[in-house]
Amino acid sequence: MPKFTVISPLDQPIGRRRLLDDLKNYLKDRDLQAFGFSVAFAKTGPLYRLVELIDDWRADGKEISAIFGIDHLGTSVQALKFALEKFNAVYITQQRNHSFHPKVYWFSGKTKGIVFVGSNNMTMGGMELNFEAAIELEFEFPNEKEVFDSTLSLFFDLLPDKCPVTQLLTTELLSELEASGVLLDETKRIFHSFAVVPKTKGLVDKLPVKPMSSLPAKVLFGKPLKKKELEKKAEVIKAQAEVVDISKPLIPVAGFVIQINPHANGEIFLSTRAISQNPAFFGMPFTGQTIPKKGANEAYPQREPDPLCSITVYGKKNKVLYHHSAYPLNTVLYTRNSEIRVTASPLVEHVPEYSVLVMTPSELPELDYDMQIFTPDSPDYVQWESVCDQKMPSGGKAVPRKFGWF
Repeated sequence: MPKFTVISPLDQPIGRRRLLDDLKNYLKDRDLQAFGFSVAFAKTGPLYRLVELIDDWRADGKEISAIFGIDHLGTSVQALKFALEKFNAVYITQQRNHSFHPKVYWFSGKTKGIVFVGSNNMTMGGMELNFEAAIELEFEFPNEKEVFDSTLSLFFDLLPDKCPVTQLLTTELLSELEASGVLLDETKRIFHSFAVVPKTKGLVDKLPVKPMSSLPAKVLFGKPLKKKELEKKAEVIKAQAEVVDISKPLIPVAGFVIQINPHANGEIFLSTRAISQNPAFFGMPFTGQTIPKKGANEAYPQREPDPLCSITVYGKKNKVLYHHSAYPLNTVLYTRNSEIRVTASPLVEHVPEYSVLVMTPSELPELDYDMQIFTPDSPDYVQWESVCDQKMPSGGKAVPRKFGWF
C-alpha cells in the first residue's frame, strides 16, 4: 500500500507546507526521471519559480509533459508559451459547456513514483497562498509499480488517444487560441492584490499568513543592458534610454516589495536595480519633465500624470496609521543617479526607516497602484520583509535596504 501524506487547507496560507516546495524537492531528486501534471488554470508565477530546476531537469535528459485547461480565462498565454519552450509535450483540453478541472501532479523514477491529487492549480494561489487540500501518494517500485501505473490513468486517460477534446499544443494552435481571446494575457490584467485588503465588517482576520515566495531575479529579469545597447533600443527618449532599457516589455509580476526610508521632504528612493529589471512596472518610459526651480538646473523625466495610489500604513496590531484613497504620487527619474524617486510627504511622520512598502497594480480602474506600508511594529512586517531577497547598495548605512518581486 502506498504511503500517503496530506496538505491540509491551513498549510499553505501559514507556510507550514506548500506544494511548490514539494515540486522543487522532487525536481532535485536524481532517482526521478519523468514529471507530468494536469491543471485547470496556469500562470507564470510558479513556472518562473521552478525554471532553474526545470532547465536542469531537461538538461539531464528527463521528461516533462503537461495538460492545461483553457476555460474561464484561467490559463495565460505566457504560461503556455513557457511550457512550449521548456516541456517535451504540452496539451490543452476544452469541451464547450464543461469545465476542465483536474489537478494532478506526478513523478516517476527507477525506484519510486509520486502522485499529488488535490485542488491546487499551477498558479501562485494554488501553489502557495490559497486554502487548498491535496494528498501525496508515494509508491515503492517494483512492488507497487502496477498500482502506480493504474493511478496515472488520472493523467494518461486525458491524452488525445483516449480523450478526443485534448489536443497537442503547437505554436500555430497557440496563436489561434490567443487571437480567439480564450487565454489570459498577464501583461494586461495580471493583478490580484496579495497585500492586506480592507476588513469586512463581521469577519475576523487573524491567520498569520505567509506571503508568496520571491521571484528568482537572475532568471526572470536578466542582466541590465549596457549603455550602448540601451541607446540602440531606445533612441526616442534618450535621457531615459541612457540609464534604463525602457523598451523592455512588462514582466508579469503580482507586485513589488521594498524597504523604504522616507526623507524629510517626503522623497522615497526606489531601487535602481529594480527599475532596470522591470521598468514598465513603474510606468516607464515617462512622458513628462520636471520644471527646474532655477533656469540653469537640469530637467528630469517625470511620469505624467501622477499615478493615483491607495496608500495605507500599518503599525502595531496592524492598526491603520495613515490612509489615502487616491494619492497623486509624484514620480521622477533622476538620470544622474539612475534612480526613481517618489514623493509622498504625509508619510514622513508615520513611516520609520526600513518599513516595507508592498506595491501592487490596483484592480480599480481609477487607481494605478495599491500601496501597503508595514512598519517594523506591524505583525506582518517580518513576513513581507522576507520577500525582499535582493540587497541594494548601502549608501553609507550599516544595514543596506532590500527589495524583491512576487
